[in-house]
Amino acid sequence: MLFAASCYSSNYRREMLASVSLVSQLSDKLTDYCRADFKVRDHVLSSEEMGEFYYGLQKARAFDAMTAKRSGSQESAAAFSRLVASYADFVSDADRYRLDPSHTQIQLDALLKDHDIVGKRADEVRQALAKDR
Repeated sequence: MLFAASCYSSNYRREMLASVSLVSQLSDKLTDYCRADFKVRDHVLSSEEMGEFYYGLQKARAFDAMTAKRSGSQESAAAFSRLVASYADFVSDADRYRLDPSHTQIQLDALLKDHDIVGKRADEVRQALAKDR
């Protein structure tokens, strides 16, 4: 029984870290697109290409729903839920920014703050997982 619990804990931790990494890396990539005004060379990022960020959000939400049903660390699960909510806000705000040709530096600065919040929330998940050891 103890072995099974340790395997579960290890899998939970590994899966949580992988999910945090996914969200963090997508957030970083989205920030790069924001700074580049959603242009790569002469190509403007399309709605279809934004799907990468929404797909990552769907995966994070699915994992969040799974962790809510598990008996893992309540602190890390709650922290992950906050991370997912912050990432959802960032993706939504960035997509609106992309679609608005009259966006301003103030709006970009707000997006960069959204990205910083995602990073802070990711750190909170990692810290909660470190306490679980």
